[in-house]
Amino acid sequence: MKSLGHWLASPWRRSAAAALAGALPVLAFPAPALWWWAFAALVPWLLLARRAPTGRRAAYDGWCGGFGFMLAMHHWLLPNLHVFTFVIAALLGALWAPWGWLVRRLLGGPPSRARAAAALLVLPSGWLAVELVRSWRVSAGRGACSARASGRSRRRCGSRPSAECG
Repeated sequence: MKSLGHWLASPWRRSAAAALAGALPVLAFPAPALWWWAFAALVPWLLLARRAPTGRRAAYDGWCGGFGFMLAMHHWLLPNLHVFTFVIAALLGALWAPWGWLVRRLLGGPPSRARAAAALLVLPSGWLAVELVRSWRVSAGRGACSARASGRSRRRCGSRPSAECG
């Protein structure tokens, strides 16, 4: 019988596994309401990136996992954006590539107390940095111009429209 490592040797299968592992944390969000899943949802993605043969492959696993996470998070956009939902998921998923590399760098190889302590600090911080960039007004397309579309432009932008508000 072949092992799981042999099955993951194929780049296509490994990428698909990373995308599926990246989609797992979405199950802990309010709609599925599996809150207890939040404690273990990242484990498959972490293990996959940790066991990557190279740092480049770990970054690619991070990107594929980020793609799966973004696609699962934004599944509701599919009826309106069609194929562009996949483009958005791929672009935003690229933000998780450095996180995948960090996982391999800090958790791969022989374990040590110093690397484990660094991983406890750096990996959650790296995830939060990705979420900060992802939710930044410019990258998410929100801000003063979206306020104008909702009819709040005069309150937010003042009486005269500025260059930012159009």
